[in-house]
Amino acid sequence: MTNKRYKNWLVPGLLLLLGSINVISGAFQLDTIMQGPPAVPDEMMTMEYFSMPVPIVLHILAGVIFNLMGPLQFAPITWGRWAGWHRWSGRLLVLSGFLIAGTGLWMNHVYPQYGGLFKYPGIVVNSLGLAIALGIALQAVRSSDRDIAKHRKWMMRAVAFGLGPATQRVVIIPYFLIFGIPDDWMIGLVIWMGFLINLAVVEFVLARNRRGKQSSANLILKTLLDKKV
Repeated sequence: MTNKRYKNWLVPGLLLLLGSINVISGAFQLDTIMQGPPAVPDEMMTMEYFSMPVPIVLHILAGVIFNLMGPLQFAPITWGRWAGWHRWSGRLLVLSGFLIAGTGLWMNHVYPQYGGLFKYPGIVVNSLGLAIALGIALQAVRSSDRDIAKHRKWMMRAVAFGLGPATQRVVIIPYFLIFGIPDDWMIGLVIWMGFLINLAVVEFVLARNRRGKQSSANLILKTLLDKKV
């Protein structure tokens, strides 16, 4: 693999690695739901997961799609030889993102709470942030002037929100190994840390790109996506 190809796949590869945490966690959750309620109640899985499983199942399945397809949207090959795939997978990515946000808001409000009051607004901000970022990105690429630069910026923010739960797990695992089961305050704090850390990285990258030499990626994307999305 040449150095150029390595650089092109570095960011998508790292995002896929991060997103795989959500995919693996979702697979375990689905397996638990299929097996039925555990003999010993799990504080992180309320009984409503078993009596009303549709929202959590849809949330997990949409999350798998988003976490696998989102990172690939940033691979340069999808803008060239795979331009058609980029458009169609982008549509599926947006739909899955809206489904994640909708089911997340519903479960946050209906299912019994754990994580205290600090968790509730964190889920609301994360879910609404994902939906708003996707909406702005979609509007930008479908506008008459095809603002690809704006589209890419907001897709980056959308992926930051979407991968928030993965970053939460990266943060909480060391805490769990050192201190044991986190209390409500820590759970609520980690909810916020997940998407705020991701957003901070995205804004740092965007700021660095503004200061440095502009990439030709925007021009390439605008040419390839000139067809109606």
